[in-house]
Amino acid sequence: LMAAVSGAVGAVSRPLGRDPLTHRVRLKSALDPRASLAPSPASAGVPGATNDGIKQASVLFRRLEGAPRVVGSRGSAAHVTRAVVAPNYKDDLNFDEDDDVYTWRVGGANDIPIRHLRDVYRGEAPLVAIPNPFCTSSSCPVRGIGDRTPLALNRVFVSEDDRVLLKSIAYGSPDSLAAQCSFDCSIDESFDEPCDVCSFTPEFCYRAGPRAKIYFEPAEVHAAIVNCGGLCPGINDVVRSVVNTLEVGYGVKKIYGIRFGWGGFWKDGVENMPLTRRNTSGVQDRGGSIIGCGRGGGDVPKIVDSIERQGINMVFVIGGNGSHAGANAISAECAERGLKVSVVGIPKTIDNDILHIDKTFGFDTAVEEAQKAIKAAAVEAKSALNGVGVVKLMGRQSGFIAMHAALASGSVDVCLIPEVPFAMEGPNGVVEHIKSLLATQGHAIICLAEGAGQEYVQETGTDAGGNPKLGDIGPWFCKRLKREMSCDVKYIDPTYMVRGVTANAHDSIYCTILGQNAVHGAFAGYTGISIGMVNTHAVFLPIERLIEKERLVDPDGRMWHRLLTSTGQPDFAMNE
Repeated sequence: LMAAVSGAVGAVSRPLGRDPLTHRVRLKSALDPRASLAPSPASAGVPGATNDGIKQASVLFRRLEGAPRVVGSRGSAAHVTRAVVAPNYKDDLNFDEDDDVYTWRVGGANDIPIRHLRDVYRGEAPLVAIPNPFCTSSSCPVRGIGDRTPLALNRVFVSEDDRVLLKSIAYGSPDSLAAQCSFDCSIDESFDEPCDVCSFTPEFCYRAGPRAKIYFEPAEVHAAIVNCGGLCPGINDVVRSVVNTLEVGYGVKKIYGIRFGWGGFWKDGVENMPLTRRNTSGVQDRGGSIIGCGRGGGDVPKIVDSIERQGINMVFVIGGNGSHAGANAISAECAERGLKVSVVGIPKTIDNDILHIDKTFGFDTAVEEAQKAIKAAAVEAKSALNGVGVVKLMGRQSGFIAMHAALASGSVDVCLIPEVPFAMEGPNGVVEHIKSLLATQGHAIICLAEGAGQEYVQETGTDAGGNPKLGDIGPWFCKRLKREMSCDVKYIDPTYMVRGVTANAHDSIYCTILGQNAVHGAFAGYTGISIGMVNTHAVFLPIERLIEKERLVDPDGRMWHRLLTSTGQPDFAMNE
C-alpha cells in the first residue's frame, strides 16, 4: 500500500502533457476517489502507479481525518476550482471514469495583468526587444552557440509564461479558521449546492526574474532611485542591490539617487547623488539611507517634468503604501505622455502593512530589535514591587510588529493592537486584568502598538505624508495605570532605535532579491509594478493591487490566536 501511495504521489507531481500555455496536473487521482484511474503517461513505469495502486492510494487519502472531497470544473474564461465539503465523503467511494483533471492555463483571464511599455510608449523610435546581456559567472556568453534562450547557459532567464499562485489556500468551508468566504445560501429553489461552499478562483502573478529579451539598451539607460517616507532597516541594502545589478549585471553607467524623497526631483538646492558599485560598497553595514528620506513633495506633474528634462528612463521607488500610490500616479502620467519610462516600486514599510506579499523588508529586523526593549521592560518590571513594564512599538494601522515581537519574546502578558478594540475599565477591561496579574505574579509586561486605543487619545489632522495624526497612547496608558492602582510603571519607546539599525541577515538577503528583480522588471519593459515575495517566490504585481487598502492583522487569524495562547490575555471586550 505504501508503494501505491508513493506511486500515486509521483503521478500527481508530474505533468500529463505540456504545450506553451497549458500545464495539466493530475491531482484528482490522489484527492478524489471518483477520478479517472487510467494511468497517465507521466506515471508509466512508476512503481505502484497502477489502476489498483492509485485506487488504494485514493481510498487511503479519503480516509485521512478531515479530508474534503475536491470537485474540479473548468469555465471558458476564468477557470474556477471549486472546493466543496461533503459531510458523507467516507461513505461515497464510487468512482467515475468521466471526471476531468484540473487544467490551469497561463496567459488567460486568471492572470493578474501588469502594464508593459508596449501598451503606452508613443515615441518616434520603435520599441524593439533585444537579447539580454545579463549573465552570472556560470552563464555568460560563449562564442559560437547562437542566441541565448531561457534554456541555454545554465537557465539564467525566466520564461514569460512562468506564473506564481497568489493565494495558496483553497478553503473547504466557511467554518475553517480565517476562511475568506461565508455561508452564502441562495434563496432560489434551483440552488442545488450545499451552503458550506467556498469558491476558489486562482489568480496568477508574473514570476519575477531576468527575461531573455529586454527593451532598453543598457548604454542608454539613465536610472534614478528615490526613497520616500521614513527610515527602515535595509534601505541601503536595496540601494546597493539595485546599483550592483544595473552596473554589473547590465552595464548601466548613469545611476543617480534622488535626495530626500519626492521633493528631490524638483526642489531647488537639492542635487542628485551619483551612485556606483564603488561608492555603495559597504553601505549595507550602515543604518539609515545614503540617499536620504522624506515625506511629502509628491507633485506628480513637476516630478514627471523633471524626469523628462533629465532624460531619466528608469525610476525605482522605495516606499510604503503612500509612496507606491505616488509611483503609480507617476507611471500613469508617464504613460499619458507616451514616455519610455519604467517605474518600479520596492515595498518598504516597517509596519508590514502591504497587501498580498509575504512580508516587507526590514520587518524581521524590527521584530528582532524590539526584543531588546521588551527584555529591558521585563527586567525592570520583575525587579520592582508591583512592577509594570510598558513598551510602545511602531504600527499605525496594523499591529504586526507588536504581535510578532510579543509572540517571540514569550514574556509579554498583554498585547494591544489597532485592529482589536479594548476596554480599559469594567470587569473585562485591561485595568482589572493587570490588577489580577500583579496580585498573582507580582508584575506585568505590556506591549502596545502606537495605533492602538486611538479612541482614547484621538488627534486631528494629517502629517506631511498624508497619514492621520496619532495620539500618543504610551504616556496616556501609563498615567491611567498609575491612577487606577498602586504600581511602579517603567515605560520604553524604542521607535527610532528600531528603525535606524542595519538589516539582519535574513532581511539583507531579501533586500538583495528585491533590488535585483526590480532591475529585471524595468529592463523587461514593465512599468507601474512592484516587487515582492508571494508564497516564497519573487513576483511582479501591479501597484494598484498592493495599495487597495492596508494589510491588517486578522483578529480571527491563526497568528493572533497563537499570540493569545502565549499571553493568556482575555478578550478585552468594549463595554456595551
